[in-house]
Amino acid sequence: MDEDDRKLKDRIRDKIREESGKLKLLSWKGRLAYVWDYYKPLMVAIIVIICAINLGITIFHNLQMDTVLSVYMVNCNTYYADPEEMVADYTEYIGGIGDKEEISFDTSVILDDDDYTSNYAYQMKFTAVISAKMADIVLMDVEKFEEYAGWSYFSDLREVLTDEELEKWSDLLVWLENEDGESIPCALDLTNAAKIEGYMIYSDTVYGGVVVNTEADIEMIRSFLEWILGE
Repeated sequence: MDEDDRKLKDRIRDKIREESGKLKLLSWKGRLAYVWDYYKPLMVAIIVIICAINLGITIFHNLQMDTVLSVYMVNCNTYYADPEEMVADYTEYIGGIGDKEEISFDTSVILDDDDYTSNYAYQMKFTAVISAKMADIVLMDVEKFEEYAGWSYFSDLREVLTDEELEKWSDLLVWLENEDGESIPCALDLTNAAKIEGYMIYSDTVYGGVVVNTEADIEMIRSFLEWILGE
């Protein structure tokens, strides 16, 4: 071992001893907090990489199958919500789909402003999903929905629903301002919707909107709203 390698090895050993000494002076709670703060940049990088890989797999899968409807349930009760069961229920409701077609309900995205690490990674994933036209309908808690509505992420439901549906669901329409300052009905209040309560997807107020760049069949979107409302 040459002199440079020996010096590097000594510096690494000294650094390990220094960090170990700091940890010994802390409580177990303090140690966890210290390790988390120390390795936070690494954790952010790992989460971003995982989300990127997951997104890549999803895109590749979508190239093999025709996703006729993609629904993202953001900040939902992931402990209770079972996307596979809900997809099976909805598929039966519409009478089935083709062999090369699929319906996707995603409950994995959690946008939490109090947790910078996970919020940054999931926000990147969610933005990429919207940009890639991989989401058709989004369900969100009020705070996050209003935030994204302000960025014009959601369609004017007057251009999506029939006059009959607009009248039938008039009490559920939510009017919010977009980035142009225009107030439009871009959401339905689904808090008391039959499937929301039945599957315990959300425990607080939840809005549902149609993504502005959706390429899904409009009839499929309407049928989903009817299904989740229990009609």
